This record gives sequence, structure tokens and C-alpha cells, in this order.
Amino acid sequence: MSTKWTAVSLLAAAALTLSACGGSDTEVADAGGIRLTYAIFSTDQQPAMQKVVDAFEKDHPGIDVAVQVIPWTDYWTTLQNSAAGGTGPDVAWMLGSKIAPYADGGVLQPLDETISAAGTNLSAYPQQLLPLFKRDGKTYALPKDFDTIGLWYNKAIFDAAKLPHPNADWTWDDVVKNAKALTDKGKGVYGIAAPVEAQAGYYNTIYQAGGHVISPDGKTSGYQEPASVNGLRFWTDMIKNGYSPDLKSLSDTEAVAQFMGGKIAMYYSGSFYAYRFAHDDYTSKNVDVTELPAGVKEATVINGLGNVALASSKHPREAAELAVFLSGEQASRIQSETGTVLGSHSGTQQAWVDAAPQFNLRAFLDQLPNAVVYPVSENTDAWSSRESELLTPAWNGETSVEEAAKSLATAMNEALAQERQ
Repeated sequence: MSTKWTAVSLLAAAALTLSACGGSDTEVADAGGIRLTYAIFSTDQQPAMQKVVDAFEKDHPGIDVAVQVIPWTDYWTTLQNSAAGGTGPDVAWMLGSKIAPYADGGVLQPLDETISAAGTNLSAYPQQLLPLFKRDGKTYALPKDFDTIGLWYNKAIFDAAKLPHPNADWTWDDVVKNAKALTDKGKGVYGIAAPVEAQAGYYNTIYQAGGHVISPDGKTSGYQEPASVNGLRFWTDMIKNGYSPDLKSLSDTEAVAQFMGGKIAMYYSGSFYAYRFAHDDYTSKNVDVTELPAGVKEATVINGLGNVALASSKHPREAAELAVFLSGEQASRIQSETGTVLGSHSGTQQAWVDAAPQFNLRAFLDQLPNAVVYPVSENTDAWSSRESELLTPAWNGETSVEEAAKSLATAMNEALAQERQ
């Protein structure tokens, strides 16, 4: 295990452990078979993932898989501590932005041989996502799902204002014009929500403005560039002009809750909310979605989850087989058919669109040609953890967007320089 990984793990909160996901739970199951644990962080996805696990168990008699849900707020610290201590789950969800220290620390199994043995067709996956899960030529996960960002909107609010609904031809100017027209502070209704949100918010507008978050070689920040500043200003102007609730309001009641409560007319967010909106009485009837409005160009951020097999598993071969199965075509089809998430394997995604016909979910797929992969580096957390802190003063009007972007670029470049040492 690398010194870098050990140092990071020692700084983490050691009190958190995977009480139900550890070495003792990978012992031989009571029927003489093998027991594996699978750690995830979404209760919304738990039913779908259980169906996938059931399919795996049917194809692999003698293997029992326990799905364990760890809340997002605890998941990464818990996984880090248990993985470093050799008591982690057998298989776990992993983000491309977080995989590097795990892979470099030797706590994950390379899956290339298992992928090859399964006859997996790598061309069936979104090609932008595959590099997120590779390190030094080795594959540590395949995407189990993916998401892009769209413009969710409240049809009832638009209809009450006698305004046409957003469509795929919209630009930033249309968003601003309608955000202004739809804001009615007397009724507590705002045209748009402008939280300090990276993946679903300003990352998209930075790329739409012609800027970038990180250079293509991963060595320098792009925040200081004028185009990137323009992408940030799209959001700060919404608050400055009163078209969005201020950050205190968005902190007291998060943007998605205000949108679901009929207080926000437009909300930039991902395909990952389709399941929740479809199962809510109000949003199922009153909201829809379209492609993101274009700035200088069209762009949407694409990201996805992968499944990793931990090297500490007492059953490494079976754990690797489970990890690959969980990202395979059958698993992807099951996830899409339940409407839970957008399955990663081509040919399975229309089922997700069909699962919620009240929404224009095809918009998320139609944007794939313009998709920009979620920005990462060797140690993404070192700089991404500073984004909200350093950008918030600009959202609050306490400093200019240029100054906030400059401060973030400086901090990010320092972090990126550390990666090269």
C-alpha cells in the first residue's frame, strides 16, 4: 500500500467502520457457499441493485450477495477506512473522481482479465467514461450507469405565465429572459435555482462558454480564463438580479426540494433525478425536461458510477466476477427497465426513457454528442473540495467573479503541482 494512501487514511475519521461490510461477512455462507458484500450509497437504487444481485446469484449458484447501503455523508470516509484496514466490502460503488488513491494504494483489483473472460464489449459503453476508471493501463471498473445534465422545468409555472415551454433550441438569453419573467417574489416563486453546484451547474456553463475546468493534460486550472469566468457569471448574475433564491435560502431548503415544492420554475440537474421526480405526485404531473440551453456552444457534463472489487476480499475471483457483472449488459438493462438510472450499456437505454413517459427523457441521450467528461486529476478531491468555499463569496456578492475564480485557480494549481511531485 502506497505511503500516500496510508497518510490519507490515517487522517480520516477512524471511528467509522463498515459494520455490515467486512472481512467477517465474506466468510462461507451458512449453506456452504460464498458470501459477498456489495456497498452502495443510494436507497433509491437499492431495489434495482437487489434485482441485479438476484440475477447474478441465479447465474452463480453458491454465491450469496448482501447489498449494504451506507449514506452518502458517511460513504467515502467509511470506504476509505475499511479499505485501508482490509475490512472493506468485496465490491463497492466508485466514482472516477475518487478512484486514483484507491487504485494507486493497491486496495483494488484490476479487472482486465475478468472483463476479457466475460467477453465484455467495451465499445458498448460511453467512451468518455472508460478512462475515468483506468490507472496505468489497468481497468479497475466499468461504468454501471451514466448521467448527463438537462434543464428541468415546471410546466404549471410556465403555463400560468402564458409562456412557451423550454425546448432544445434555447440559449442562455432565453433562460435569462424567462427567469426574469417567471420570478414572483410575492408568491415566493423564482425563475431558476442557482446553487453553488459543480456537476449540475457551473461545470456545464463553463464548457458552454468555451472555457474549461482543467487543462486537457490535467496540469493546470482553467478557472482563471475569461470564458470560464463567463460560465460562472451566468449563475452569480441570477442571484444578483433576484431571479434565484439567495444561498441562505438554498442552504435552508435545498434547490431540489424547492423545485419539487413548486417554488422554482427552472432547475439544471441530471438524469439521476428522473426516478425521484417520477415517483413524486407533484413533479410527476407538473415537470418536464429538455436539453441544456446553449452558450457559445452546446455542452453537458457526463459522469457515471463504476463497480470496483477490493483486493482484501477473501474471494477475489468471485468479487471480480460480481463487479464486472454489475456493470454488464444484463445489469444495465435491469437498471434501465426499473427507471432507476440510465444504464451504461448501449441498447438498454431506451427502456429507461420508456419507464417515465411523462418526461422527455430522450433529451439526456440526445446530448451525448456534446458531452464533456466530468473533470478529474490524480487527486481530484484536493482541489474540488475548495470549489464551493472559494466560489461562495462571488455567489453572495462579497467579491467579484474574477477574484473568486482567480483564488480558486491559484489553489487548484497548487494542488495540481503537488500531484506532480
